[in-house]
Amino acid sequence: MNRTLLYLALIASLSGCGSVVQERLYFQGSEIDEEHPATYLGLPLTSGQIVLGEAPGAYSFLFGLGLETYVNFTHAAILIMEEGKAYVYEMTGEYDGIGLEDTPTDGIRGFCRRLTLEEYAHGNLYVEVYDLPPNVDAKKVIAYTQDVYERQPEFDAYLDYSEHEKLFCTEFVALALEAGGHEPFKLVPIRQHPDYQRLLTWFKVERKLGLPAASFADESRWRASLGQLPCRTSAYSYFAAKAEVSRRFTADQKLGNVFRMEGIADIRLRDEILMFLNRSLRLFPITPQRRLPLDEIQAKVRALADEMFGSAEDTPPS
Repeated sequence: MNRTLLYLALIASLSGCGSVVQERLYFQGSEIDEEHPATYLGLPLTSGQIVLGEAPGAYSFLFGLGLETYVNFTHAAILIMEEGKAYVYEMTGEYDGIGLEDTPTDGIRGFCRRLTLEEYAHGNLYVEVYDLPPNVDAKKVIAYTQDVYERQPEFDAYLDYSEHEKLFCTEFVALALEAGGHEPFKLVPIRQHPDYQRLLTWFKVERKLGLPAASFADESRWRASLGQLPCRTSAYSYFAAKAEVSRRFTADQKLGNVFRMEGIADIRLRDEILMFLNRSLRLFPITPQRRLPLDEIQAKVRALADEMFGSAEDTPPS
């Protein structure tokens, strides 16, 4: 697929034509050495690793607005090697209601799902694999993960971290790592933006604190990247665009400036935001080697935002 068709496919995904599942996955790089040899598809994969994903669609932008400080990724899971193949275990939910619920959240059902790494990557825009933090026992992480898969607790669509009978994706990964000896994870502040808080109230997920997928990211433990984007620079151009939208989403902004409603309870990105995203992805050539420096990516994306939307203060929103 050439570059133009790739971006058209991405834009179709983000504008509500459904998730684009491509026949081809891009392997955007890996960190291999004597201690971390290639084990599967040329990637240095081992059981217990953390898998972070960025889902396609407008909801990934909605989640990106939710924290006081923007962070990358919308999903987290655990990888386990079984019979020479890599499988990803995730807590996931889907809407299966009939539209008569008080809120769409009431119609979400889910469970712990087991997918091959390739299947998981096909369903995401971008995926990164990380080693476990030092001193975390991989065997205990694996045991917890497999126990959850056997028990099949309900998916927690209300994102309540105060109880663990039902689980959402990052809660599942945090508890797996804590089972392996990691200290308890600290929750981070949810943005107290008036329009965003009204949405959370409607969804019945009013929270002051949350646990983003980026809680598990550490560049020093990065091992591999793959997905529907051609390289890591493209992925981080996408993240930089999301971060810029989040930075500009100040208290005077409305969700309607970023999204438009589709049907009863679905959302789509506005055309202006889609154009900004598309142009952000085109700022850099495809670089299959190493990712360009983050400050270079962020500076060019911010300059593009200034060009398209006008300048904004160089401070995060309160």
